[in-house]
Amino acid sequence: MGKKLNLVQQTFFFCEGDSCRKKGSEQIIRIARSYLRNKDLWDKTHTIKTRCNGRCEDAPTCIVQEGNHWYKQVTPEKIISILDSHINHNIPVEEYLLFKNGSNKVDSENELKPFKPQDLKKVEDNKLGPCYLTKGLSSDQYLFPLFQFLKEINQGAVLILNENQRFDIKDLTDVNYIDPYTLTLTFTGNKSVNLVIGAVPKHESEKLTQNKITSTEYFMKEDGSNRGIMFKNRKGTQIAEILLKEDSDVIWDYCLNIQLSKKLDPTKKSINV
Repeated sequence: MGKKLNLVQQTFFFCEGDSCRKKGSEQIIRIARSYLRNKDLWDKTHTIKTRCNGRCEDAPTCIVQEGNHWYKQVTPEKIISILDSHINHNIPVEEYLLFKNGSNKVDSENELKPFKPQDLKKVEDNKLGPCYLTKGLSSDQYLFPLFQFLKEINQGAVLILNENQRFDIKDLTDVNYIDPYTLTLTFTGNKSVNLVIGAVPKHESEKLTQNKITSTEYFMKEDGSNRGIMFKNRKGTQIAEILLKEDSDVIWDYCLNIQLSKKLDPTKKSINV
């Protein structure tokens, strides 16, 4: 039954990602909802289950709005205190907080440093020979936007599969990511390419796991030519490659700035090799 949203004063977001579920998030949600029902607070609050919110090291987590209050390592006992404090007193439980608006830092005992791509460095690659190379990120949060950008540009690159099939990006007509794990690229003539970019659970088939892109490498020759991206699986086997055309500076600039967090072109600056 639909909730009267005009009556809702606070919304509680409970993470249901893998790490939070393993540490009891479902039981915490059930207890929270039972408390709200029995205290006749159901109509003035709202609870939402979310997918992973990116704080696995602090699981289970809960976010309270208004105020952008993030709670860490929530337990069934803690959640009752959190609900009561926000609903009845409109204040957070400071000792349980991970973050709130106005904080200068995240208060975590388990803080993980985010992965940051390194500068392109000169290497001797088995396939490319001497070149500049670096690794980017391979989650769907990076790969889906990459192919969306290529469709928008609609020129300047070729997608090459292991079977030596070549698809010109100018013929890319659709980028579809509805499947839980697989990105489908459609080209002129209704030709399609499937790339596994989503996180594949352990219960799925080995074939699906082997086709998952887990390594994304950006490369260029020393003279600035032959620029592109290689996609590999967890065993290092190449799944696909994007080869940029000589006049595709717009795509390369996008790779450096968006996919590689504002890295500089090594042919245009002095770097340590």
